Amino acid sequence: MEVNRIAINSAVFALIGKPTMNRERLILCAATINSGVRHRYLMLRRVRAYADRYGYNVRMLWGLTEAVANHCHDELFSSVAGVDIRNISRADLKEIKDLCERDGGFTYEGEPFHMIRAYQGQGDRFFCWDLEGSNHLALLVPQPFPQLLAAPNPTLQAEIDAYIKVNRVHQRLGIRVRAMELPHQKDGIHRLKSELDAVLHSLYRIPWYVPVFIVTDSEYVQQTLVSHFVDSACFAKEFEAIEPSGRYVNRDDRHAMKTFVKEIGVLCACKKIISYGGFLNDCSVQSKLLKEPYDEAAFLNVASA
Repeated sequence: MEVNRIAINSAVFALIGKPTMNRERLILCAATINSGVRHRYLMLRRVRAYADRYGYNVRMLWGLTEAVANHCHDELFSSVAGVDIRNISRADLKEIKDLCERDGGFTYEGEPFHMIRAYQGQGDRFFCWDLEGSNHLALLVPQPFPQLLAAPNPTLQAEIDAYIKVNRVHQRLGIRVRAMELPHQKDGIHRLKSELDAVLHSLYRIPWYVPVFIVTDSEYVQQTLVSHFVDSACFAKEFEAIEPSGRYVNRDDRHAMKTFVKEIGVLCACKKIISYGGFLNDCSVQSKLLKEPYDEAAFLNVASA
């Protein structure tokens, strides 16, 4: 595990706006401390789209935080073409945030980087902070952007491939139910029993004989779906976070984070998919996604070859 200890100081901006002689154009970027893997890759996709169009290199500072169970990038994913990913500590990431808020930038490895803001010039070498910065860059690039998928590292991918083969995943309906941790989060269901029950009520319309693969962070949802579908598959995992509505996967659990990456790899291989809350790499399987009332799920061709 390599954590890049970087010298971060208050920025001196005398060089900002001056030509950079004999240096490549560079976008340095990082996501917030609380950002999960999907959030980080969404930011990176936008940054790389801008970089590819305007001739920049990209270096991403990957924070080792609770949101990714303190994993280095290469413990979960393969390298990303055209992106240099450096692991940094939670403390360094917080210092970057604090300096950007106070000074508008910071020094990184002895070089000052200013944080871009909307309607400001970028320069040859600059810092892009989280979705706020990447959204600004995205406005300057024609859409749709090229896909950027989070590819599991070779070890995890081998486990994914083996699971797919043994469990006939290509014949299964994938069901993804994510219960949001925070009540103010939008575009998803929350950890309230009434919302979980509403989702389950919709899924009960799918006949019991349809083979499914289940991905959820809720023990209640997993147990209920396993009891409904006679042919169900899911990864074994611990539900150690206790809340009034039940038990959930602990986001800080390092083993659970690797299981999550494997779950998403298997989910994307399913014949059709139902998703509540979205998931990593869902942009690559849009043609597989089903909408309510899920009539098509009852007629999946599940016969063995």
